[in-house]
Amino acid sequence: MADQHYSFAIVGAGPAGATCANALLLGGAASVALIDRSRFPRDKVCGDGIGPGVIAILDALGLQHALSGHVRVGQLTITSPLGGRMSLGGTQIRRRSPLGYVIRRVTFDHALSAAALGRGATDMTGWGLEAARYEDGRWHLAMTDSDTATTRTITAGVLVGADGASSRVRRILGQRFNRDNNTCIAIRILATTDPPVPALQQLDVVEGVPIPGYGWLFSTGQGVVNIGVATDIPTYKADKRHLKQILKTYEDYLGGQFVYDAQTCRTQILPLASEMPRLAFPHVQAALIGDAASMINPVTGEGIFYGMEAGLRLGEKLASVQNSGDYADALVAYEREFLRTFKPHLRGNFYLRKLLGRPVLLERMVRACSENSDLCCDYLEYMMGNESGVGTKPLYRLALDTLLA
Repeated sequence: MADQHYSFAIVGAGPAGATCANALLLGGAASVALIDRSRFPRDKVCGDGIGPGVIAILDALGLQHALSGHVRVGQLTITSPLGGRMSLGGTQIRRRSPLGYVIRRVTFDHALSAAALGRGATDMTGWGLEAARYEDGRWHLAMTDSDTATTRTITAGVLVGADGASSRVRRILGQRFNRDNNTCIAIRILATTDPPVPALQQLDVVEGVPIPGYGWLFSTGQGVVNIGVATDIPTYKADKRHLKQILKTYEDYLGGQFVYDAQTCRTQILPLASEMPRLAFPHVQAALIGDAASMINPVTGEGIFYGMEAGLRLGEKLASVQNSGDYADALVAYEREFLRTFKPHLRGNFYLRKLLGRPVLLERMVRACSENSDLCCDYLEYMMGNESGVGTKPLYRLALDTLLA
């Protein structure tokens, strides 16, 4: 099959890659290939939490419909192993809500990728990237059909790696993967309840779940509950239990109200933003976004917001220079602006993770937040972002407010 050329090739059609494709196409990109080994809709191991920062990105892309029919979270709860408990509900919030949504990734990701295809991206989902080389000013991508093993090659002017924690593009670009101390591991299982649990997010640091680490219970409000545990790899190795055993400990803590679907029990590696690779490669016209670039919050394990924000910024930058073809400057600008906005935020969350790994300090934070809803909102915005981007109150102010509470 003769090579077909595209201006942009995006490997990975999840939220980061699909957002980049949408931004490019809205900016008038001539041709975008959206490549993914999976065909959509497909499941993805995740807590299914959609933070408030995503809302503004969807608005910018005209994709508000991705939230249609879903219920905004009405309550967020955090517990400490020393007995503390804070709960933030809608009636307690006196400003813009830091609460988001719980939407199954099989639904959310499909909505974003389908929108990109509807706007003109070439559908190469179901094709896995096998190899790539940069030669004569363009990328040559060798791919294999996931079902038939048919092979094909395309070329592209710019290559975007949005292909997840085990990114092949990241390896091709010569970037090593995160070391164990900057990597978490998670396990998730889906359950149902009757009657449905209201839309909520619950984070529990409890005995039996290794610290730093936590269990989560995220409810869609429509009868499906996402339950899981996460911890960093060194702590997991030191614990010497299988992840399924740790998950069972958390299930026992939650009680017997859930009907679990064992077939949905799967694990996932989470490369934390405390060890991000290079984001832009102007000399070969390539970039990394999302989990492929370790854009995962060190405290919460959340990555959708950062990946989508990176995809939006990169897509807008590249689209703005497509007439001149000066992609190198656009790639450099993307990396510089993303790091300027998020590097201090993610570094602060890395230090916060270190602090909250001590049960006494976590207990102090939880109890202070239980008595002050504004402080609780400040913490949530610091950890999860908000509709304006990221929380502006620095970590030292949060610590001072906690001590004075």
